[in-house]
Amino acid sequence: MAEAAQRQGNAAVFIDLENLFGGYSKDVGSVPLAPIARQLLSLLHNGNRARATAIRAYANWAQPAMRSYQDDLLAHGIEAVQVFSFTRNVKNAADIQMCVDVLAEAQDRPWTDTFVIVSGDGGFVPLVRRLRQLNKRVIVASTNHAAAGAVNRLLASAADEYHVLEVASPEPAPAKPAAAPGRATGPTLKEYRAEILAAIERNPGMRVKGRVDGSPLGQHLRQKWPSVTFKDFGSATLGAFVEEHCGLAVHRPGAPTAPAAPPEPQRRVSPSTQASAPPSSAEPSDDENRAAYLRAVRALFLSGPLGAVVDARKRLPAAEAGLLVRRHVAGTDFSDVGYSKFAGMLQDALVATPFALDRDERHGYVVHRRSASAAG
Repeated sequence: MAEAAQRQGNAAVFIDLENLFGGYSKDVGSVPLAPIARQLLSLLHNGNRARATAIRAYANWAQPAMRSYQDDLLAHGIEAVQVFSFTRNVKNAADIQMCVDVLAEAQDRPWTDTFVIVSGDGGFVPLVRRLRQLNKRVIVASTNHAAAGAVNRLLASAADEYHVLEVASPEPAPAKPAAAPGRATGPTLKEYRAEILAAIERNPGMRVKGRVDGSPLGQHLRQKWPSVTFKDFGSATLGAFVEEHCGLAVHRPGAPTAPAAPPEPQRRVSPSTQASAPPSSAEPSDDENRAAYLRAVRALFLSGPLGAVVDARKRLPAAEAGLLVRRHVAGTDFSDVGYSKFAGMLQDALVATPFALDRDERHGYVVHRRSASAAG
């Protein structure tokens, strides 16, 4: 018993940094990463007799404000994992990358027996359950940082242990000095957005086939506010700002264009309506929507993270695939394109790919890579 108590295990730590600071519209540099790392290492050493073989923090490190974490990353041996959204419709790209890396760690390094997930996101519940099925010890931790928000109760209860990491509240920002006489202050987000909408309304030349032309719009904004750009409001490009904050479509040369309109909630269309009312030229038909959805799902397997998961684990249960597909193809579900069951849609999406959908006694439907002979 004494020997077992002294035996040291191996642990891997995965930090969903985006979750801890509450998204890029918040103060992204406000999370005290150094005390979080120290508490995690102390927790592993004292409570579990484990050493951290890897500590990874997931975020879009290309954001200028993320540079404030550089010293803490170097001081505590934290690996910064860069996460980009593949398209503007993809949400929670860091969560998906974390899931892939956690499962790869469990597959490739069976000697890692403890996994630490630092996040309060309930989307990690299936991942925690899978790790425990693989006989791994799972610790979930979050912080008392105000921006981190509430921790999903199911996530906390699904883990072997749940801990709250105590961090100091961020100090209030110093008051900005009053602007000098005759010098205009920068616009707020609301003012920047209002100016874009007003400029587009005043100048029809800022639209191309109903979509916003970023070139004249950007020139107008630079003339009005030379020292302020869309990057000051957390957007990577002017087009991304216009789409996210103004709800308008942006013209991109070389991409197919269609008359822009504010996005409308998707609605199910009955078969009788489909038969009696042909699709308008301004909107894609149901067949086109279905084909586009199948292409998006197929790409997740051919060149995206779902194919990597299948290769790492050999067999991916359809239930887990459904969770990842819903996160990855945001705004549309398989039922929106006419499928009554996820498995039926997945069967069509995997046609003419190296992947196949089969059944097994344990998981029901599973996705696996075909053998060379079967694929041929």
